[in-house]
Amino acid sequence: MEKYKETDFIIIDDDFINNIICQKIIQSELSQAKIVIFTNPQKGLAYIDANYDNPVSNNVILFLDINMPALNGWDILEQLADSREEVKKHLRIFLLSSSVTPEDKQKAAHDPIVAGYIEKPLTQDKLQVVLPGYLIPV
Repeated sequence: MEKYKETDFIIIDDDFINNIICQKIIQSELSQAKIVIFTNPQKGLAYIDANYDNPVSNNVILFLDINMPALNGWDILEQLADSREEVKKHLRIFLLSSSVTPEDKQKAAHDPIVAGYIEKPLTQDKLQVVLPGYLIPV
């Protein structure tokens, strides 16, 4: 049995069904996890800036979609890159996308604030790749 460090999950994706899938997968592994979902990227950014600008803030795993109308994942990454260091040090960002283009994967691999690229849908196996460093043995 393992217990996780205080880690929040944020999902920014305009796809409602994908958000429900992510929530169910996370809850199946970490039943007590705090999960916040945004279909509006601007509201997600505002939430991150307002809640993780403190040295004692929880760690955050952010699942970010690339292809969204108005403000896409690359735009969000640019804004997050300009965030205060205190905010960035709490974030572990994973692009969660249906895009399978080599260009998107290569761009993600070279982005210093992206921890990984995951093809949709999120599964328990894919989540297990994300969790190391956030789980502590009891």
